[in-house]
Amino acid sequence: MDSGGMLFVVHLAPRIRVQMMAVRLGEISMRHLSNIYLVACGDMLLLVGCWGLFPTRGDSFEAFRLDQSTEHANLVKVEKLENWAFFISTDKRSQPLSFMNPERWGGRRNCVYYYRHDSEHWAAFELGKPASSRNSFVFKSSSNVVQPMWVVPSMFA
Repeated sequence: MDSGGMLFVVHLAPRIRVQMMAVRLGEISMRHLSNIYLVACGDMLLLVGCWGLFPTRGDSFEAFRLDQSTEHANLVKVEKLENWAFFISTDKRSQPLSFMNPERWGGRRNCVYYYRHDSEHWAAFELGKPASSRNSFVFKSSSNVVQPMWVVPSMFA
């Protein structure tokens, strides 16, 4: 997905082709949402980002689901991640990961976990709630442009 809301879908069968899909950003403004990630979560594709220049105390992560049920694809706000948790890294080379039922390994559902690549610290943000820790800080890049990535969710099959 590029910063203008164009999603590029690569179909591998029956022959390789690239489909461009315009996505209405709806209630979000890419100018105000920073540290943007596309996360494949089961059969959903989510856009996850932070309201605030850099996620720190008082800022919160929000998630938006790609809705293809209408003629034009839309991003619809997700209030809860239900049984899911995400891992993101401040290292742009690392892709976000989603995990179902994080309680199995001692994690919490509805959380965005992040790792600062320049330290050994993890932190967790509950989706939609402001960070309360003074030590919460994420820096990904100086740009709010979505980074290129590969996802293969079943929703495009």
